[in-house]
Amino acid sequence: MNDLEKWEFGSLEWCQFAAKTGVKLIKQAKLDLSKYEWGFSEEYTHLPERLLAGRDKVVWHFMIHNGKVSGGASLSIECLELPGFHVCSEWAKIAHASSFIYDLKGQRQRMNNSQVLDNDLKMVGKGSKTNSLKSKPVWPPGIGEALMGIDGEGLHNITARRLEYSPEVRDFPHTEFGVPILTKMTEEQKTRFYKLLGR
Repeated sequence: MNDLEKWEFGSLEWCQFAAKTGVKLIKQAKLDLSKYEWGFSEEYTHLPERLLAGRDKVVWHFMIHNGKVSGGASLSIECLELPGFHVCSEWAKIAHASSFIYDLKGQRQRMNNSQVLDNDLKMVGKGSKTNSLKSKPVWPPGIGEALMGIDGEGLHNITARRLEYSPEVRDFPHTEFGVPILTKMTEEQKTRFYKLLGR
């Protein structure tokens, strides 16, 4: 990995790389793209100013539309209107966890850990006012397999290998898959975490 450039989660360079990776995985799966109308998008909010790079929104996407696959560090209404997977989340909730390598079992555990964090935030009156999922996820046959890549080295792990830890989130207590643990934070850490979340 020493010869591979790394970037912080949500940086313009990383978003460009993530979108390019999604497009590449779909193309190499050799799917009949004419059978799909599908999109994938992620938006991150409340990033540290230094990561914005002049952007109003921090987003990336890839999609299959009219028989073609495309993507980038942008997000169009066209992509958002497609069935698929569209999410918007606070950067501080997922920045650290997104740099961890895991298999399907690890992915399920990360999701469980994220639910615990959401519940703990609600208990202290800092719950999110909106659902992070913009629509019900849709995964047509072939898409999930394509994004898992060859030998399971799929979208998440490829992009995770290109991440460097951001100083704002690295010193919080975390689960084994990088999800912040609110109940183990000091009062000072909680205050910083809430501020990072914009809550």
